[in-house]
Amino acid sequence: MFKAAIRVNKMTTIAQLRGASLHAQRHDETGKARVREDAEPGFGLAWSKAEDDRDYLAAFKAHKAELGAGERKGSPLCLQAICVVSPEWVQKAGNLHDPENPHNRQLFDQAKAWAESWGGKGSVIATRLDLDEKGGAVVDVMVSPVRESRGKPVISTNKALQELKQDTGERNEYSALQTSWTDWCREHLDAEIVRGTRKEITQRQHLSPETYGAVMDKARSDLQRPVESVREALQGAELSWDDTDLLRDYLLLRGEISRHRDDPRGYTPPEGDLDREGVEVYTNLESNTWKLISAFRRGAESVVSAAYRFGMGWDRLKQQDGHEAGRAWFPALADRLHLGAVIAQCGDFCAKAEAFVKNLRIENPESHLSSRILWPLGSEELVERYDRHLGLSAPQHIRPAHQERTPEVQKARDVELPQQQRSRSRDRGDDHGL
Repeated sequence: MFKAAIRVNKMTTIAQLRGASLHAQRHDETGKARVREDAEPGFGLAWSKAEDDRDYLAAFKAHKAELGAGERKGSPLCLQAICVVSPEWVQKAGNLHDPENPHNRQLFDQAKAWAESWGGKGSVIATRLDLDEKGGAVVDVMVSPVRESRGKPVISTNKALQELKQDTGERNEYSALQTSWTDWCREHLDAEIVRGTRKEITQRQHLSPETYGAVMDKARSDLQRPVESVREALQGAELSWDDTDLLRDYLLLRGEISRHRDDPRGYTPPEGDLDREGVEVYTNLESNTWKLISAFRRGAESVVSAAYRFGMGWDRLKQQDGHEAGRAWFPALADRLHLGAVIAQCGDFCAKAEAFVKNLRIENPESHLSSRILWPLGSEELVERYDRHLGLSAPQHIRPAHQERTPEVQKARDVELPQQQRSRSRDRGDDHGL
């Protein structure tokens, strides 16, 4: 069984068409970086309405002149439809990167025919199947549908997509494209091809890291500006509420990995609603101890909680190779080690924050709580382990073997919290959400 999927980017400016041309021609750094070592840059199948098959701006101008079409101000000039099938389907008939492979030729021809089936005859201005990259089985189709408006031909991608949505009976344009492309592949390429996106994109439990990575990777390679490519990939994805909830936690962890990688020795957990000084101020104003604790450690606790969703819950992480449980979502070992260190430090902060707040309410120092008996247990040892994994020197966490920990030293460590924690809570007066 093989799968089909599609993604669509709306090209709204001449600059985007020019940038897409540079990428197709392998003149940009991103395009050059994606070429295999043994491949000729720009090798593949390509066609356009222009003399240069990879000049999309020239093809668009030729398209307008051919059909005498005008434009609507602010409306998309064309759509970049990225038509995908399983590489295994192409390999069934030969080499993935062979232009003579009949499946490559079929895919290339049928992607154009499919786009014109709903965009209209002559609506495709260019197509491209790259054979110089590691991957394959992906056809870029530039389609610029023309419809009549007040008796004149006008480029109208929105009207074409609305028509497609009505024809397929799908709830939105993105789903209509997925359904239409899959049905076309099944009819014109192989009866064993099925839709692979609805399940993988729209249900949280099936949003695989491979699917997520593929979407982001393709978005980064096709557009000139990385920030815009990620944004447009997310805009184009059909995401449910559960998907966005999962994505929020995933991006949170990715962000903390980057922060820790940039400055592992200076890393501090995300801020909460109150910092240390804010807790000291409000300890006599707020009678609910747990409200203060939660406000203090909210940022760190969100990281520990998010880690459970990706296999790196506290109990699992405490195992000797606990970080390996996150391999599916964080395939790079370095990322998993940095994430392990982040989770350990956030857990350690949670325990110390609870001890700090509770001990503020205990007048007798002899009765002060130790963070070592509070959740999450074993945080200091976990911090030490990941410091060793990353080759860090962390004297604040490592105690020489000859040095015994006295009760006084322990109590001092229990209330020792990162002094760098400074949140916007300061000087808010009573407005702390407590």
